[in-house]
Amino acid sequence: MDTPSKIRRGMNRQLLSLQACLTKGHRRLGWKVGFNLLADQQRLGLPSLMTGYLTTERFVASGARWEALPTSVLLAEPEVAVQIGRNVGPGATAADAGSAIEFYAAALELVDTTRSVNDDIEEILAGNMFHEAVLIADKRVSANEYSRKDLKASLSINGVEVRTLEQSRIPQDFGALVAVVANILATHGEQLKAGDWIITGAATKAVAVHGGDRVGLDMGQLGTASLVV
Repeated sequence: MDTPSKIRRGMNRQLLSLQACLTKGHRRLGWKVGFNLLADQQRLGLPSLMTGYLTTERFVASGARWEALPTSVLLAEPEVAVQIGRNVGPGATAADAGSAIEFYAAALELVDTTRSVNDDIEEILAGNMFHEAVLIADKRVSANEYSRKDLKASLSINGVEVRTLEQSRIPQDFGALVAVVANILATHGEQLKAGDWIITGAATKAVAVHGGDRVGLDMGQLGTASLVV
């Protein structure tokens, strides 16, 4: 398995898909990370976490309904979102990248497990890492106000709590994660830009959702959000 070549081809295909999306008039929102747990990286032989893109094409407002295809097999993931206040180029240190974080927000991502299968990293990247939709809550917490100890994550389905925060999934240093994203993008001819959001990986194990489900999220300091599938 030539993993570096697969990653390169997968990212090239993914970014072509992003450009096609923008050409249709959708706006860039930012990026998502995946495979940020070391065990997942080791299982697939990956050098680091991987990235996908976010655009307004698959953005859902809090309280709104997301219409998925009948063939979709959906999972919901609560995530911490960070917004970048200035461009971050390749070679940025964790401290430099961390200082570029302007805001934190609660986020929900829906992923569709039918989009890529069989642990083929090229196809997973080309398929934008299972991305179905993203919700970024309206509330913004400044980098100066954000407190890891005040963070929580309570994920509910139809009013019943089904997942709570797993602290081991929350980066100790979001700056280090932002620096990795910036370097990955630079390697493939892209850049992390001012205004970009990054959803930073699942804060709990993902949970299956089905048509008609109301998904609620309470992230404490970062506020609440919900959507209906």
